[in-house]
Parts: sequence; C-alpha cells; structure tokens
Amino acid sequence: MDEPVTVPDLPDAKLLRAYEKAATQNVLAARDDTVFPGYYSVCADRVGFGPGNSYPSLDGHQLADALLWLGDERTVRLNWDYVRRFQRPNGQLPLAILPGTREVAGSLTDPNGGLYVHWVKGDPLRALAGPTLIQNADVFYRRTLDADWLREQLPYVNRAADYLASLTTDEGLVAGAGYYVEFPTRVEYDGVSQCHAVDAFRRIAALNGVVGDHGTANRYASLADRIARCFRQRYWAGDHFGEYIHPERGLIDAHGLTDTNWAALAADVGDLDQQASAWERVRDEAGFYYGGVPTGIATRPDSYEEWEFTHSGHRHDLAAMGRVWYVECWARARMADGEGIAASLQRVARIGEDNGYYWRERYHPPDGTPAGPNTYCEYPANLIRIVHRFLLGTQLELDGSLILKPNVPSSFWAAGFGQSIVWRDRKLDYRMARSGIEGQYAGKSAQRLRVRLERGIDSKPYVLAIEGRQPAPPRVEGGCLVLDLPPSAESAAFSCAPLRP
Repeated sequence: MDEPVTVPDLPDAKLLRAYEKAATQNVLAARDDTVFPGYYSVCADRVGFGPGNSYPSLDGHQLADALLWLGDERTVRLNWDYVRRFQRPNGQLPLAILPGTREVAGSLTDPNGGLYVHWVKGDPLRALAGPTLIQNADVFYRRTLDADWLREQLPYVNRAADYLASLTTDEGLVAGAGYYVEFPTRVEYDGVSQCHAVDAFRRIAALNGVVGDHGTANRYASLADRIARCFRQRYWAGDHFGEYIHPERGLIDAHGLTDTNWAALAADVGDLDQQASAWERVRDEAGFYYGGVPTGIATRPDSYEEWEFTHSGHRHDLAAMGRVWYVECWARARMADGEGIAASLQRVARIGEDNGYYWRERYHPPDGTPAGPNTYCEYPANLIRIVHRFLLGTQLELDGSLILKPNVPSSFWAAGFGQSIVWRDRKLDYRMARSGIEGQYAGKSAQRLRVRLERGIDSKPYVLAIEGRQPAPPRVEGGCLVLDLPPSAESAAFSCAPLRP
C-alpha cells in the first residue's frame, strides 16, 4: 500500500502524480529495516542489483537526499552510520557493499563485503564515493543544523576528502576514470569528475568553516580552486568543454557535446565567458535526449571508438540516465531556465506514467530503448530532488536561513505554486504567485527567509504582515526580499506583497 506523502502545490496534475508515485511506489518502498536499520535498496522491489546490497557511491546520495525531502531523517542518519563503518584508514569508501559476496567479475571484496576496486580495467568510479559522503554530510547538516553531529562526523568526512585529494595531481587533474560511467571508461581524467570534485571540496571547506577550523577549510578551498583553474585551461575547446583527458591521447572531444558541459555549468567551474558560450551550445541541444528521454551522456553516442572501451563492445553507459538528467537540471537552475526544467520533468513524468510509474535504469539511443532493472530508483529519486531543489529553488543554508528562488515557467507564476517544508524544529507552508508570497510558519526560533519573485524585486515598497500585524517592511538583498519571521510556537499566518496604492 502506498505510504501517504505531502506533495508540492504545483499547477501540473501529471507532474504531481509522478512525484507522488516516485515517492510512495519507489523511494519509500525501497527501505527495509529487516536488512539493517536504515537500509534502502537501489530498486523499489528491493531485489534488483542484489537483495541486501548497498551502493554508497552515487545512489547513496541520490536516495538519501530524496528521503530527506520526504521527511525521513531517521533512515538517512542510520544509513550514514552503516556506511561509515566501511571507510578505510586512508579515507577510501567502497563502491558497493555486497554482504556474502567474495568477488565481482574477478575483483575481490573485502571480508566485510566492501568492493573497493572496480572490476573494469582502469578502475573507474574511484573519485565517486568520497564526494557522495561529502554531499550527504552537507545536506544532512543543512537540514538539521546539528552541530554536535557535524563535529563528531567531520573527521570521517575530511578523511574522504583527503582520499579524493590523493587522486589529484599537482596540476589539478582528478584521476579515477569515469565519475559515474564504466563503459566507456573515460580513462583517466573524466571532465564530470573534475566538476564534482570542485563542488565536493567547496562543500567540505564550508563545513569545516562552520566548526571554526579555518585552516582545514582554506586547504580544501585551495584544492577546489586548483582543480577549477586546471579545468578551465585544459578542458576548454573553443566554445564548449571537452569530455575527458586521456593520459596518452590528450583531450578527447570527438563525441559531440557531452555531460561535462552540464557539470561545468552546474558546479560553476568555468569562467563567465566559458559558461555563457557552453550554455548557448547545450541549452536547446536535442541530441542529449535519446528518444525524448533526458539525459544522455553525449550528443553523438555512435561515435565512440573501440579503444575507448576497456571491455570490447560494451556500450552500456551510452545511455540516458537519471544521474545525467539531475546535472542537466542543476545547470538549468543556475541559468534560471525554469521552462527547460519543467519541460524535462514533464518528459520524465510521462515515461513513468507509460510504465506504471516505474522507471528503468537506462534508456539507450537512438530511440530510448529501456534497459536495466524496471524498478530502479534513480529517476524517481532525482525527480523528487529536482522538484524541490531546482524547480522550486529551495536552498537550506548553513547559517540557518532558507532561500526560495523558483525556476518555474511563467504559467506557474500565473497559477501559483508552493510546498510544505519541515526541517529542524520548524515548518513552513507557503504559496507564491506574481503578487507575492503567503503562508503559515511555526518554529521555536526566528527564521530568515529570502524570496525571489518572478521579475525580481522592483522599486515598489513591499509590506510584510504577520498575523495581521505589520512589522518593519522587508529589505532587499541580492535581488531577494528578506523576511524575518519571529518565533512562533503555533502556526502563524504571514504574507508579503507590494504595497497597494
């Protein structure tokens, strides 16, 4: 039976239905405390890719983040504790945790079931597990602001960051072959890996800053800067970013536009001119959608050569995958492309509707032929994340403030939209429209809320009303209205709109 969830308030019935089913029939259904407290599978049937197996690289963040948006902090906390036990002294984390499995295609697991070395020649995904742990620490702390938890866990997270640093050359190239692809392997310096490493080091620098360890924070921030600087110099191909750097063949840029460009835009790695040029190239490029499915790794997937495959003819990752789709939408959010985000969400919602609200692991070119487990949770988890993070533009900040910067089509602004957010000791229900924002707030302490409206903040004065009273008018910072909501043990009504003449 479906577990009820609170769905966002969006003027798109089919998208709301897809969101509800992504949550109840997929992400929440993948949990199973009988395996261990906090367990979740990567498949809704809890069978695909092995019952009882865990995948703390990539999937471990996609599902954890979705569960947090669905309000399940408990599962995420317990799963964190389980995964942390598998970290080696040098900070390395396993690609997969496979209890009872001795080896995978010739690669031995540790006695604890952890798979630390990929069976594919070139050992792809080496640079994936560390950023996954860092991402989880970041989103969990932002949701809880649990400073005691952060201080206790930060040594493990720093250790993961140090392992990632050990993969980084003096020049600033991050090794590890493919970040989230195995076939082709992208030996050795995948462009997507560079961008996610920059993002990971920025996140861990900020978390160290929260606890006052500014020396460690500066060290990680410098690493992020070094990798970004190298990326801008080595990956730029005139009007877009190349795909990966091979240790003997140099920059590989022979497969059309690739997901490296989405990653560079998403993680804010290129300079302003590079980003503007890359955005013009990718924003309307239909070649990324295989049979209409977002998002493929390259616009010319048929052009990969035999030497790029460490396993001859194995082209499994030449596909549209939810992990690439998420990065595309992240990039579109940075470029404030609400129309593009909504259109891609509607495509993924239709794919789910046509398949009983299950999604496949991959969709291969040219026509989007599905492959992999039918109940794989990647697209459902990312649908939830994209709705909250990018469409509704919800940002939980390290200082406790909440930012709402929607990236929605103009039709959404005309009809109105909103959501319910529960985090820490507080709850916010709101609805936005062209006329402003209104809702209900409850929390033990004051809450700062920054809001971006459809056309920015014009010169008109705005009025903030709380339970019928009008405190000081909101100020404007960085194109956002800044609303300071006072503590309220009970739900209090608020609104903010332009002063009527």
